[in-house]
Amino acid sequence: MLIVVAAVSVMILNGCGNSREQLLQLEELERQNRADSVMRNLELAQSLADHFDRYGSCNEKLRAHYILGRTYADLGEMPQAVDSYLDAIAKADTTTSDCDFHTLGCVYSQMADIFHMQLLLTNEITARKCSKHYAELAGETLNAISSLKLSASAYILLNRRDSAETILREVICLYMNEGIEQEAIQTSLMLMYLYANQPNRLTDLKHLVNQYDIKSNKFDTRHELQGVNRLFYYYKGNYYEYTNQLDSAEHYYRKIAYTNMPFTAKDPMFCGLLSVFKKKGLADSIAKYSQLYCAVNDSSIAIKDQQLTAQMAASYKYNSIQKEAKENAKKTFIANIRSICLLVALLVTITIITVIAIKNKSIRKRMEIRYNMAIVERGKLREELNSLKMKNYDEVISLKEKEIEKLNKTIAKHEEVRLHITANNNLALFEHSDIVRLFSEKKQFKKGDSALTEEDWKLLTTEFSKDLPSAYAVMTSSHLSPLQIQVCILLLLDYEESIIAALKDTLPQTINNAKIRANKKMFMANDSTTLKSNLKRLISI
Repeated sequence: MLIVVAAVSVMILNGCGNSREQLLQLEELERQNRADSVMRNLELAQSLADHFDRYGSCNEKLRAHYILGRTYADLGEMPQAVDSYLDAIAKADTTTSDCDFHTLGCVYSQMADIFHMQLLLTNEITARKCSKHYAELAGETLNAISSLKLSASAYILLNRRDSAETILREVICLYMNEGIEQEAIQTSLMLMYLYANQPNRLTDLKHLVNQYDIKSNKFDTRHELQGVNRLFYYYKGNYYEYTNQLDSAEHYYRKIAYTNMPFTAKDPMFCGLLSVFKKKGLADSIAKYSQLYCAVNDSSIAIKDQQLTAQMAASYKYNSIQKEAKENAKKTFIANIRSICLLVALLVTITIITVIAIKNKSIRKRMEIRYNMAIVERGKLREELNSLKMKNYDEVISLKEKEIEKLNKTIAKHEEVRLHITANNNLALFEHSDIVRLFSEKKQFKKGDSALTEEDWKLLTTEFSKDLPSAYAVMTSSHLSPLQIQVCILLLLDYEESIIAALKDTLPQTINNAKIRANKKMFMANDSTTLKSNLKRLISI
């Protein structure tokens, strides 16, 4: 009955498993995403997210909702993309050591890109910090540095220039420490932006301009920059303008232009030329570039963008609160179902243990009666035998001796069974087994030096199941994992958590998590500290 209840509980809570087909489809979409292909199959992406929500692991749910978000983004549905990214984040279990931190970092990075496009800069900064954090956990140093660098753009747009400068200097140092000088050189362009039009930072600007001029690999064989890289000429022209070398400044401002340059990208060139012509006092040129500069910075567009940004921010905030409320309700429902299933399983387990205990007690009582009767009968026969020996009745003596021998065998057999029954419920017998002595010898070993094999752990569990079968039955019926069973056994042997972590060659946090889950499965307790006392009470039943 217990096995049936447990099986039903597992099916209700976990579904019937993943199909190979869905896994292959998800991997193919991930391959397309890595290749930067345009994702347009929304129906497939949504079906995979629904499938893994029912049957997948935490990492599979995370990956599926990330791909759904990327599909929405490629289709231009930015609010839906953000919703999918938030779903992906909610599915991740960051408390486990096998959490897919790489994908989680990518989710936050993609979400930050959307926030940047919508000018939701505070949201972007938060997402960039999370992206950096999970990239570091995944061991992806360059992705972590990139997230930090991108956050500087948000600080610049928020006009928090001191924060942006601090971040950019840190990024340059990090790139140099990694031996990636060209990335550091390109990052210096953002610092040039901060120093431009700042007369008190001319020395810093000159140093960065000279370093870029000398070390950048973006120059062609004629020492010319192409395309968007020509923005560097604005910073060089800016330096010349503030050192009153106006002709040189005008020369470099004009060099910003390139073939098929978007009109909005001409903002720095118009700004620089307008400033130079004002200082030269050229009225016609001032009028011309004033109109151009105003056109590229249309205030009505800015106002419209501000209103759209406010609407988008309110929408994201509302959606986030609504999603969190739904997620909390879902978690509460699942927790209630789990509690009911665990309670039913525990009640069935207790009932079975009680029936077994009563049955064993009845068997032991009958054995005791037979044992005592045999002792009495043997005593009578010995008296008769002694009496017969005195009368020298050889034939009768031989018969009585055979009867005594038969009774001796019966008594020995009962004594052996009594000893076996005692051992089945005797922790002391388990503590003196060979495998436990082997583990005791490893107590002083440091992490990684325990030299325990998988076979040693199997022998420990097997010996425990023989010596304490009732306790082992409760553990297996509560669906404890092999690690959780091993932790419970070592706790009964009074091993400290740090020693258990060393013997398993893992982190103490992993052992603590195993204790919490085992305590919850067996005794419905949400902590790790009471597990040992609960186990002691269990074996004393």
